[in-house]
Amino acid sequence: MLPTWGDKWNLKWGVGPEIFTPENAEEYGRWLGERYADKPIIWILGGDRPVDSDQHRMIIHAMAQGIKQGDGGRHLMTFHPSGRRNSADDFHDAEWLDFNMIQSGHSRPAPPNFEVAIHNLSLKPLKPTLDGEPCYEDHPVKNDKWERRNEPGILLDWYDEWHVRIAAYGSMLAGACGHTYGDHNVWQMWLPHRPAKSVARTPWHLALDHPGSQQMKYFRNVFEARPFWKLHADQSLIAGENPPSEFQIRSAVADQSAFALVYLPVGGEVAIQVAGLSWKGYMAWWFNPRQNSSQLIGEWKRSPTRTFKAPTSGRNNDWLLVLDSVNEDLPRLGYSHQHLMPVVQQ
Repeated sequence: MLPTWGDKWNLKWGVGPEIFTPENAEEYGRWLGERYADKPIIWILGGDRPVDSDQHRMIIHAMAQGIKQGDGGRHLMTFHPSGRRNSADDFHDAEWLDFNMIQSGHSRPAPPNFEVAIHNLSLKPLKPTLDGEPCYEDHPVKNDKWERRNEPGILLDWYDEWHVRIAAYGSMLAGACGHTYGDHNVWQMWLPHRPAKSVARTPWHLALDHPGSQQMKYFRNVFEARPFWKLHADQSLIAGENPPSEFQIRSAVADQSAFALVYLPVGGEVAIQVAGLSWKGYMAWWFNPRQNSSQLIGEWKRSPTRTFKAPTSGRNNDWLLVLDSVNEDLPRLGYSHQHLMPVVQQ
């Protein structure tokens, strides 16, 4: 629950008016805290605006303190920053901030969200981190075309389910505590006869069935099928070239090396340094994040390096390589299991 939208304390854009001071923000926060003290909510301060002055910072601190006084500190609390910003930049040391939130946003070029997640998890004190507003499905890409969108002949690029999956898997494999999905048409409940709050093109009731919404169920199932909280980012698992970019292959290994996940945004090949894992043997699977299906590649004893080639490659052909220790009884992912090749021991 948001106590207020951001234009009520920083009218950088929006309709306003600015009404909050540190004094009335604390009083308002206390009233909210008391009113919702017994409700199962998480407080999200900020409301998609930057902190541009000491006065802004004081207002947010005061509202947080008021809520804590009102609810006795029973609820988690975070801060929703504006686009391509990070709550840790302004409030990481604040006692009321229980976990960090980033907004990787809807613009290009923008740093991949996994970079920010890794940065946040290096800070002290250690706090969980979450991308609270990644690129929304069917959202126009904010770039030069976006700025000139009213000119005749200008065509917009749009984020699709592939971008949604890249943001989700990249963030989680960097150690994020969870992820957020959004559809640009749904949040504004857009219909053709209704003026759009922001550029929209799909009636909201049809957008509910966009591919990304279904694929986020598959994404959630992947991480709930294993103790995902044990994962930590580990790029040393990948051998060979893997230059930084939004299409960089990302890998994470669970504590005690029970399993590892490697995400290939454009498919292709990846060489894995298996020798660094404390496994006597392991099984490898390809999980298809578009179709919720998995394919068994094979089972091997530990070897220095092994190269895996995804079934397909290119745009919208991302794959998740799943490596499971043979000593663990871990469930298979997806609804179908198919052998890609005979089981090999060497």
